[in-house]
Amino acid sequence: MALMKALYVHAAVVALLLCSSVNFIQSPTDVFGPVALLEPTPSAARDFGAVVSDAPIAVMRPGSPADVARLLRALSSAGAGRRRPRAAVAARGAGHSLHGQAQARGGIVVETRALPRGVEVAAAASYADVGGGALWVEVLEACLRSGLAPRSWTDYLYLTVGGTLSNGGISGQAFKHGPQISNVLQLEVVTGTGEVVTCSPTQSPELFFAVLGGLGQFGIITRARIPLQVAPPKVRWVRAFYDSFETFSKDQELLVSTPELVDYVEGFMVLNEQSLHSSSVSFPAQVNFSPDFGSSSASGRRKVYYCIEFAVHDFQDRGSSAADHAVELVSGKLSYLRPHAYSVEVAYYDFLNRVRMEEESLRERGLWDVPHPWLNVLVPGHAAARFKDLLMATVVTQGDFEGPVLVYPLLTDRCAPHPTCSSHAKLSMLSASVLR
Repeated sequence: MALMKALYVHAAVVALLLCSSVNFIQSPTDVFGPVALLEPTPSAARDFGAVVSDAPIAVMRPGSPADVARLLRALSSAGAGRRRPRAAVAARGAGHSLHGQAQARGGIVVETRALPRGVEVAAAASYADVGGGALWVEVLEACLRSGLAPRSWTDYLYLTVGGTLSNGGISGQAFKHGPQISNVLQLEVVTGTGEVVTCSPTQSPELFFAVLGGLGQFGIITRARIPLQVAPPKVRWVRAFYDSFETFSKDQELLVSTPELVDYVEGFMVLNEQSLHSSSVSFPAQVNFSPDFGSSSASGRRKVYYCIEFAVHDFQDRGSSAADHAVELVSGKLSYLRPHAYSVEVAYYDFLNRVRMEEESLRERGLWDVPHPWLNVLVPGHAAARFKDLLMATVVTQGDFEGPVLVYPLLTDRCAPHPTCSSHAKLSMLSASVLR
């Protein structure tokens, strides 16, 4: 029976190759010839969003970029010169897409975690060459052994390098260093015609900038060169609470205007008691904040609170009080609900990997492997309040909503040199994530 299934898979893929051309879904991928095609697994038809489920006809686990190139080359050249249906080919890293982008209905899913995942740190030059299938947590661990780390991160580290660079990669460091796609020196890419190309801002720049944030439509990232900075041993992490969105927003903009003092800025809405508890799972300090979520007299809706969190790198060899002094200086300018600001010192690794604790908590409650109809948008700074009101009226306060709602500003000029970001104005846009 197993042999018959394997023969069926191979026969179906051969037929697909003979009559199809490639159609990029999330990350165009390529593997054929001596590379084994495998029977589809349940995970190949599922992603983190768990909203869409499209089964492929086969799965590939490439051992090298050349394997990926072989498939794309075969697909792009099959049946040249005549009209033919298009074959879906999608790359799947950690499978953290939300709406089936890493799936390929009736096509081929290439599991990029099978690619070489080595992290080669060039400490003298302050960069690392990283396999596209490596997880960011693996990059962090390898770089920290040399006392270095990338500058820009995602909140959740168990995502592949190729995956986040194909999307954007935004976290609380983006106001200072830009998103991850603005922190790349060089890429190795497999194009839709099956070429393995090394590109950079000066070498094949059109391909370089198209692939970064290109949602896999222009090539599959198989390797990336990431700039590094000196990693601090510890981080001073602060959370401060607000009852006014206007004050919350103004203080966030104040924080992102002081990159010489602050290294990370995010924020979130505190919707109810469960929201407050869930947000405290990863924060290792006692938070004595017990707000009243009763209805607001003005709107009749339950009252909502807000929390800013910011962090300062603590280079202890540069003076034991430097980070504390920066926190004290910045905190004195903020208009939070006094005395509700809480500070804790944590290891740099633990700070960057903070969402892992939240993941473990959700898994224990059976809430990790469930549908996640998430919304991630960038909103102009001047429209932030209106967008918040829209969320409150239509999504967040309806029913039994549970999940974080992240709200924090970015500076448009920090997206440069990536051409998809406007850099003519140094004002903020809002990153809003409704993570149900």
